Amino acid sequence: MRKLFTLLFMCILAGSAMAAEIVFDPATNPGDFSGTQAKSYTVTQDGITFTVSNGMVAPYKDVYAYRTYKGQTITFNSTIGNITSIEFTGQVRNDTTWGAGGFVAEVGTYTANPGEFKGYWSGDNSQIVLKAEAYQVRAIKIVVTVGDAGLLPPTITPAGGTYYDPITVKMTCGSAGAKIYYTLNGSDPTTSSTQYTAPFELNQNTTVKAISSLDGETSRVVTAEYKFEERPQFGFGSMWDTADNTMVEFAYDAVVIKQGGNGNKYLYVYDQTGFGLIYGSLGNEYQIGDIIPAGFKGKKTTYKGEPELTDPLSGFLPAREDFIVPTPEEILATDVNHDHWAHYVVMRGAKISSDGKTITDRNGNTCEMYNATFNVPLPTDLNATHDIYAVVGVFNNYQILPLSFDEAPTRTVIPPTPVASIEELYSLSKNQKAIFTTPLTTIYQNGQNLYVIDTEGFYSLVYGSTAYNDFVNGDYINDAQCSWTTYGGNNQISPISSTFVKAGHGDPIEPQIMPIEEVSADMVHWFLGFENIWITQEGEDIFMHDATGQLKLFDRFGAMEGVNLAQVNYVEGFLTIFNNEPELYPTVLKGGFGMKGDVNNDSEINIADINALIDLILTGNMPDEGTFWRADVAEDGELGIADVNGLIDMILAN
Repeated sequence: MRKLFTLLFMCILAGSAMAAEIVFDPATNPGDFSGTQAKSYTVTQDGITFTVSNGMVAPYKDVYAYRTYKGQTITFNSTIGNITSIEFTGQVRNDTTWGAGGFVAEVGTYTANPGEFKGYWSGDNSQIVLKAEAYQVRAIKIVVTVGDAGLLPPTITPAGGTYYDPITVKMTCGSAGAKIYYTLNGSDPTTSSTQYTAPFELNQNTTVKAISSLDGETSRVVTAEYKFEERPQFGFGSMWDTADNTMVEFAYDAVVIKQGGNGNKYLYVYDQTGFGLIYGSLGNEYQIGDIIPAGFKGKKTTYKGEPELTDPLSGFLPAREDFIVPTPEEILATDVNHDHWAHYVVMRGAKISSDGKTITDRNGNTCEMYNATFNVPLPTDLNATHDIYAVVGVFNNYQILPLSFDEAPTRTVIPPTPVASIEELYSLSKNQKAIFTTPLTTIYQNGQNLYVIDTEGFYSLVYGSTAYNDFVNGDYINDAQCSWTTYGGNNQISPISSTFVKAGHGDPIEPQIMPIEEVSADMVHWFLGFENIWITQEGEDIFMHDATGQLKLFDRFGAMEGVNLAQVNYVEGFLTIFNNEPELYPTVLKGGFGMKGDVNNDSEINIADINALIDLILTGNMPDEGTFWRADVAEDGELGIADVNGLIDMILAN
């Protein structure tokens, strides 16, 4: 009895344990950082240690800050219990470079409201990793809380900011059983405010504030401020007026001047608003005159005083079929300046120095030349004058980057390579143009997503614009021209749109029916079907189960909208790999009798279903059609011990 009382007393003490706060001040605790050069450093205090992978502890206007440079991480470890919250006080506002809004969390929840100076991590972990993904973060104070996690605040997605199209706002809370209350007028919510029950759409300027509530306790208020504007017609001429680190989407087609340099990362282009440089890996190769369709995205930055588009994102599709061969501007050495940066130019009758580093124009003026960017062979006779076709670049000074000497750069016309299968296509170099000598049969089309199969049974996703946008299962395409690229590590076909037209209709393609345990990573884009399944939801994630395993579903094509998932027992769709794990994009969900094995039809499969099944067997009464389907686990047309054993196996497997 005494032991029981002691145990109960200890449990009460543990349940009422107070949280501890550890405050880090960079002015008094710089950790092991010293000097003035960025490096990895570690700070320890009262059982909490954090390590910055690259940064420094330094003052700005006499205010010290822990600096975590862009792309680097700050990792917290605790030896005194799980960390339940971390509060960062930024040196500037969260929507400004150096603000706490630059962090993203690998685990737990991180929020940083625009216009504020604080960022908050919440969760329940002994190790937390935050990455300065958006920009460098400077924290002038860090407060770490260890102990009782308490009630977690809601998470609002997407984050507040400026949007150009309607958005769907979702709210979640990491504290089980908590209710969420919110307002849309900027006032602080209470438990008398609107309760969140389902995602909602916004299309006008709105300030969303939310709290979570559980057992009489309420969380701190979280805020997301949304602004809606007309989508700007952004072009390269807009770059100078755009703040660094702004994500931009281009509204105009871009004409290619030159791609090359280290890893083909230098791409000089122009659109109807101006000239520009795109720096980064695009996944596509272009030549002079190619037209990149509008809609490509990236981040604006500044290098040596000139704007660049870096971190290029999706939308850099293969060039259009038509092209425009650009005409160079004729300039002199005195024109190699800011006004002509990134322009396509020609300097006629110029002399090149013996070391290949300077050019003297026909008027005797000189400018720098840097030939290593595109590695164009110098003319043999440097004593003669030459016409130099180039773009204007900048390093320490503005300089000529040669594209060719004496003759303008030309396009290379390469006929497509014949291939008989998707496997043959993927054996070619990425972006190499090919033409199919055998038909492709279409299976499913949704927007720019078109799934096909070839005559040898290889599947692929065709992603991009096609001339025919109403393909159905069984249509076939002759003489399709394309190249291939990768997205998310998966190969996919990039179509030449005018060649993807319907040539006729044949037999529809049936999905390959298999148990979930047979699904493997080498089945990317396969058309699959799954029988006798049931669906569960874990937070935002949805999983399909059968007696052999589970597979995550991602509703890319909206097939699950309005479907009663508790009644689905058959799913078909296309496999993909995301974060190295298989997922299914469902296209068809069928059912009506509930889940196989859920004998009592309560949307759960457990011991109660075994009891219900045994009752059915013992009474000998014929159940209704739906109950019989759910109870006939062995699918032998009768109810008996085989169904009981199968149901037990199903419960143990899940």
